Amino acid sequence: MIAYRLPGKTGRCIAAVILAFSLAPPPYVFAASSEWVETEAGRIRISALRPGEDGQIRAVLDVDLLPGWKTYWRDPGEAGIPPTITVDRSKNIVAAEVHFPAPERITDPYSTWAGYDYPVLLPLTFDQKDPGRTSVLEADVFIGLCESVCIPFQTSFTLVIDPAKPANAFETRLVGRAFDALPEKPGHGFEIVDHKIDGDGASLTLSVKTPAPDENGELFVSGPPGWAFDTPRISGHDGNVVTYHVSAYRQPDGETLHAKPIRLLIKASGRAMETEITIP
Repeated sequence: MIAYRLPGKTGRCIAAVILAFSLAPPPYVFAASSEWVETEAGRIRISALRPGEDGQIRAVLDVDLLPGWKTYWRDPGEAGIPPTITVDRSKNIVAAEVHFPAPERITDPYSTWAGYDYPVLLPLTFDQKDPGRTSVLEADVFIGLCESVCIPFQTSFTLVIDPAKPANAFETRLVGRAFDALPEKPGHGFEIVDHKIDGDGASLTLSVKTPAPDENGELFVSGPPGWAFDTPRISGHDGNVVTYHVSAYRQPDGETLHAKPIRLLIKASGRAMETEITIP
């Protein structure tokens, strides 16, 4: 058992069992799905489609959690380990990105954070160096899995993605479902209508037009590297417009939010919208 210190504004330390273990690299799999990797929290695998004409491969990290287990969003908040994936050992794959469906705000005895307390499909995109050619995906995944304690879990997947071998119907639907569940872009009565950085340079006030009045809407904020934010609070309502206030509890020395990219995700009226803003 190893003590693992999770970041938090009160400096809480949560004991955790590290299950990051070394596995012998699996043999190449000429299929659209890897084998399942079992954990005490459930099981994880990758399913991928063949590359598009632009050389991008759409895939999904299928995190099949057992009841009572949870995992983290892109920016968990007070404490947590966001999922990461690296592909440095891959052939003909030069970049990877994890995308995230709208999370839940979860409160446990230690903190309040953003994540998922149910099985979740995390969409993935991989960029090929030579579009349309066969690629060997060597994906190293690091993910936090939580029950009463957090278990940082590390594993690897090997998958050959051959343009001549398409995914089957199940895998195609699975990846499609994952991308369809991503938050929508602003528009159609769901958009940011006002925003400003407050005087201290480390807090933000913004107003959102929602599809219908919703006093239970939620805002999730993901800032630039080194920044972390408190749980946003609603400070006003005016019909379909809700105003939020959010403050940073961690920021790099001497920096403000001015001219920094800030990613915002809003859940309201049964929908989710995500956008990025930069305030001069």
